[in-house]
Amino acid sequence: MKLPTICAAVLCGVLAGCAMPLRGTAADEPYTLHAAPDGAVLEHAVLARRIDAADVIYLGEKHGNRFHHAAQLRVIRELVARGKRPAIAFEVVTLPETSELVSFVQTPAGAAEPAARLREALGWSGDDYRWRDYGPLFEFARANQLPVAGIDLPRSLRRRISRVGLEGLVAPERSQLHDSGFVDAEYEQIMHERLNAAHCSFAPPALRARLYATWVARNDAMAAAITAIAAEQPGQPVVVIVGSEHAANNMGVYERVAHRAPALRQLNIGFLGRAPGMDMKSELAPVERGARRFAPAHEVLWLTSNDGADPATACAGLEQQMNKLSK
Repeated sequence: MKLPTICAAVLCGVLAGCAMPLRGTAADEPYTLHAAPDGAVLEHAVLARRIDAADVIYLGEKHGNRFHHAAQLRVIRELVARGKRPAIAFEVVTLPETSELVSFVQTPAGAAEPAARLREALGWSGDDYRWRDYGPLFEFARANQLPVAGIDLPRSLRRRISRVGLEGLVAPERSQLHDSGFVDAEYEQIMHERLNAAHCSFAPPALRARLYATWVARNDAMAAAITAIAAEQPGQPVVVIVGSEHAANNMGVYERVAHRAPALRQLNIGFLGRAPGMDMKSELAPVERGARRFAPAHEVLWLTSNDGADPATACAGLEQQMNKLSK
């Protein structure tokens, strides 16, 4: 069953990790840093020390915001300048595409059109905004011979889970999963609420269950890849380029990495575009469900300009489409 267009648009922001158009450059754009729990202003030098003390650093973007991608590159540049050799793990590249990305990074200087070959391999040919988003990060990794990896499930498998659920997969599909066996009932409740809100409160329970199963399968796959990368290069950080929701409240990928490798020190940095009347303490407020109190949305909030790249959700007609998916 094909997901309707409006549902696919929502999944870009919530599940699929789609990119949005870029406009201009963002390297010198002003920013401010705010620390949990009260949103106090944080000096960049203090953040650098916190980054240096971490084994896994999440740079949680809003997909398509050019200021977030510029800030991600800044963090990685500064790590290298301080003598680190970070591995860069990309949500936007799938696990099976890792070999293509590694081949690009390891291509000798002077080789003919390695970027064109990578873009073709990733399906990013033509005027694909993802290259504008992530190409500078790939190029920096190549220039400095940094380890790289794709960490998400194949897109076709993600679509299949969203349509038929885990129980509808065939054995070769199930063999691609990385089930940790970790269950977090309160987090599941929160994600069902967020998935329903993203679908204008029209998503039927059966659809929400499949979307959550897709979400968990992706987080499990990314956590397995991150811990494997960290084990392969002890003493060097893993920088995770990922949508901010995947580590929000130190849940999602974050808690699954902690489940697999409790000794790893993790740092959750989230990027957010400015909006009028924002209150940093409210932005970082912990989430509560029953007796459970979750961590703030991020340990450090990196506030940037808002380039308006976040996709809008149109609710008109969505209820009927959601009902069709539940049948």
